[in-house]
Amino acid sequence: MNQSAKRLLALAVYILLVFLPVIVFFLFPMPAGRSFWRDFSVILGFVGLSLAGLQFLPTARIRFLSEVFEMDGIYRAHHLLSVLSVLLVFLHPVILVINNPNTLLLLNPLTAPWRAQAGMIGLAALLLIAVTSVLRKDLRLDYNAWHGLHDLLAMIIAVFALIHLLKVDYYMSAPAMRIAWLLTVLIWVGATVYVRVLKPLDIQRHPYIVKQLVTELPDTWTLVLAPQGHAGMRFAAGQVAWLNVNSSPFTLHRNPFSFSGSAHREGELRFSIKDAGDFTAAIGKLQGGETVYVDGPYGNFSLADPRMQKGLVLLAGGIGIAPMLSILHTLADEKDRRPIHLFYGNPDDTKIAYFKELDNLQKKLNLKITHVLETPAEHLKSETGFITRSLLERELPANRAELFYFICGPLVMIDAMEAILRAMQVPARQVVSEKYEMA
Repeated sequence: MNQSAKRLLALAVYILLVFLPVIVFFLFPMPAGRSFWRDFSVILGFVGLSLAGLQFLPTARIRFLSEVFEMDGIYRAHHLLSVLSVLLVFLHPVILVINNPNTLLLLNPLTAPWRAQAGMIGLAALLLIAVTSVLRKDLRLDYNAWHGLHDLLAMIIAVFALIHLLKVDYYMSAPAMRIAWLLTVLIWVGATVYVRVLKPLDIQRHPYIVKQLVTELPDTWTLVLAPQGHAGMRFAAGQVAWLNVNSSPFTLHRNPFSFSGSAHREGELRFSIKDAGDFTAAIGKLQGGETVYVDGPYGNFSLADPRMQKGLVLLAGGIGIAPMLSILHTLADEKDRRPIHLFYGNPDDTKIAYFKELDNLQKKLNLKITHVLETPAEHLKSETGFITRSLLERELPANRAELFYFICGPLVMIDAMEAILRAMQVPARQVVSEKYEMA
């Protein structure tokens, strides 16, 4: 089965699961229908709740999904679908109130029946998830605290929403509808068990140790890991993994990093990490021998992709050079001669990580490197300012629309590069960006 077929299959199964209660509603015997707006609000609630529960699937880092969808796309879809689920569930009571203002009496916690109270508690938890996810940085919520709160609220939503469904017990009284929701709940539970128990157990059985830590710049390091008691993992250039240092794979906190070494160097994993003020700040303090748990590899980037055979354009900013290094080292080991253009942006020449390494790679590959510095350097030939459309059009060949573009760096840079490539009429299918915004 090719990638397109796998993608269509995954989407079809996901859509089927989201709309399963609605499909059952229309295809199987149900109690007598009520007013249109009341039934419409119920359908919206069904879809919203089902969608909310299935949000575990996009974030579970299931290998099959990461192989057929870009990880950035999966997380963006998760964010959008989460907001949509909140909107649909919120519309359920709103429509009921508009259709029958007496429904407002059900909002009084002192007199409302348990079915209504359970529904409002579930809705409140869903709203809190949305607000804390969208505004996490504005609220200055630590990622670990947010993650724990997210899981707690998700459990509250599931429990109280199901209590609401069972207590109302109108369409849920139909055997087919009960079976549909039982299946949905089993998927929720299964995804939770996979993410919180089965996957950590597997990761725990395959630990790594810190083999080497190389200081590239005062705030940038190369972390080299060696497998402990197992053969290691195979990965592809351009893929990522989540790391957990000196802790347990059952903890919530993991950080995503791109592999920066060759996919052909067996027996070690290499990552390039810059101090960003969070977990990364502790990397420079490692002494060697620490235990590291690695969840990966993830991503569907493949140098064998037909779209990449006419050449690559790598657009990197700062530590965004990490996945580019993996791509370049892998191609060097393969003695690949396809044309490669690397545009590497940095504040000044003292902030260029892996300068000598890139220079050596240039001698092994059909590679042209263009350094772009905000502050020009006297001893280094470079462009001044930022990577611009005029620079790309001047340096790239006439067939630039046929080349494959890979972008990694600060979000503001990625957004700028994507806009420039659109203006240059580079087809969207020829562009991949690595962002990995978790929340």
